[in-house]
Amino acid sequence: MGDLRLPRLISDGMILQQKKQIKMWGFDRPGRKVMLSFLGEEYVAVADGQGRFEAVLPSMEPGGPYNLYIGNENGEEIVVTDILIGDVWLCAGQSNMELPMERVKDRYPEEIRECSEPFIRTFKVIEHSDFHGPLRELQSGSWEKADTGTILKFSATAYFFAKQMYQMTGVPVGLINTSLGGSRIQSWMSREMLQGDVEDLLLAEKYADDAFVAGQLERNQENMEAWHRNLDEQDQGLKRNFKELKAPEPSFKEVSIPFFFRDTQLQGFIGSVWFLRNFQVTGGLAGKAAKLWLGTIVDSDTVYINGVMVGHTDYQYPPRKYEIPEGLLREGENTIVIRVKCENGHGRFTDGKKYALWNDEEEIDLTGKWYYEIGAACEQIEPTDFVNWKPTGLYNGMVAPCRPYTLAGILWYQGESNTHVPEVYLELMKRMVAGYRKEWGEELPFLYVQLPNFAIDRYDSDADETGQGWPVVRELQRRAKKLPRVGMAVTMDLGEDNDLHPLNKKEVGFRLAMLAAKMLYGIASECEGPEICGIDYEMEKTGAVLLYFKNITDGMYAYGGEKGNEIRDFELRDEQGIWHRAAAVIKEDTIRLTPVERIRIRPCGVRYLFSNISHGAMIYNRAGFPLSPFVNEKQEDTNENTVE
Repeated sequence: MGDLRLPRLISDGMILQQKKQIKMWGFDRPGRKVMLSFLGEEYVAVADGQGRFEAVLPSMEPGGPYNLYIGNENGEEIVVTDILIGDVWLCAGQSNMELPMERVKDRYPEEIRECSEPFIRTFKVIEHSDFHGPLRELQSGSWEKADTGTILKFSATAYFFAKQMYQMTGVPVGLINTSLGGSRIQSWMSREMLQGDVEDLLLAEKYADDAFVAGQLERNQENMEAWHRNLDEQDQGLKRNFKELKAPEPSFKEVSIPFFFRDTQLQGFIGSVWFLRNFQVTGGLAGKAAKLWLGTIVDSDTVYINGVMVGHTDYQYPPRKYEIPEGLLREGENTIVIRVKCENGHGRFTDGKKYALWNDEEEIDLTGKWYYEIGAACEQIEPTDFVNWKPTGLYNGMVAPCRPYTLAGILWYQGESNTHVPEVYLELMKRMVAGYRKEWGEELPFLYVQLPNFAIDRYDSDADETGQGWPVVRELQRRAKKLPRVGMAVTMDLGEDNDLHPLNKKEVGFRLAMLAAKMLYGIASECEGPEICGIDYEMEKTGAVLLYFKNITDGMYAYGGEKGNEIRDFELRDEQGIWHRAAAVIKEDTIRLTPVERIRIRPCGVRYLFSNISHGAMIYNRAGFPLSPFVNEKQEDTNENTVE
């Protein structure tokens, strides 16, 4: 094997950034001369004392495919093929950025079935953290084109962004996917960006001890294996072979699925529970392949049909979508048995989801009466130490090695895991944006997704006690719009109240793309929702408040909710700090607010959608973009206020 080698990012199928100087780097023996040839031009570089060489290619127009030839004085040569020139985006964040097309395939089947997008490519960086400092090289990843064989692995948000961008511009789009579910913003920041945050830096230092980390990982594994092993050894359902039951035993109790354990005798239960139901099959399903959907289940489940295991999921978030093979369903009575493990006393079958067994000919509704029996009770599982979420780890291991690669900009979808201590999020975001721009040496566009609606207080056992973590983070994300060259996609209407991972990623990608198209290409369009630009707190001395808006070329309208597009999410604060729901009337570029209660107050603040979910219609401009949730407190020196 020779000395000449390239980083993983510089490989077959890569997309290089258009209209900017391009850094091309690699590794060879120190002092050795390296020659690069691209588009008929020759470039020479020399490996430095650490064996790294770098050449700078001039600005180029979109196009391709092309080949890159790299050789050294020793006669070694590498050819990188199928290169495109277009726009390259770093896509970072947590699970809603990471969420792959695999998870949304049932919502967008045509996108999967018909995918052939050779000018959209992704480079997925696999989860890796390092606490010693920034790595020089990525530990994983390769470039892949979007087609029917690869599309399921693409980030759904990033793919729909790229597809919309390509449709608007005809320019190839490359996506460097550095994302990880559950990660905090501090995970994606360097020590320099966290300077002054003593607690985070001490934590990063603690996890720089390899022996300590190895011990934590070993302890995680031992705790998990011991908990499951002890539960399995005690489980009466395993001992008595409940999966083979054809009818509930006399000790089984009734329950109606979906349900929360906390609403039944299973409140606070930790351990295993077996659920059973009989159902009738006719000719439309008998002997045929089918699909079994069971919403989502907390925490894990194993499912049997007529004694045969048909599905298993290890944790709460993925939708339970299992395939039933041909020949398993029989005409007449059949039995489904589900073994559920509850680790933390918050078990549930999530409501608002589909529970059914079906194919194209017939569907059997599985909601309603089931029977259950406890398998075994046990102690709560020991908390897992998620090492990779700790400060600096993911930046060092996944982002830093990408730094020499020239970018068009950054896409960011994160914040859910910072809602427990939300107050510092704006400061962290400012530092991160500034830090990334410093690392890349330019004021890169930074486009991000504001947190969507999610009833965290109902569906997440780890919700903060006040229930205001998500609204606070949304407000701080909105305030980050004051930074130069940033754009925010409002998604308060795109989430699912009962799911941390909403499926409507196509509209999220569209809204991000519209921001990018305007910022990078100057495409004239209304790409954001109405934006509040002024407030009159003492209109006519009546206690009413008048809000003024921009980004409403053709006016505003209210849409959605359960009561005929009624706006129910404005509130006014009185002088005692109490918030009162306000009625809202839209007129041209203004909204007039008055207290719903029959009281006179002197308004000192206004807020909109400061909640986990909406309670009425949301406000949009005619381009279809929603008004962001916001909070404003009156400044006493003036009646006219602008929102921060």
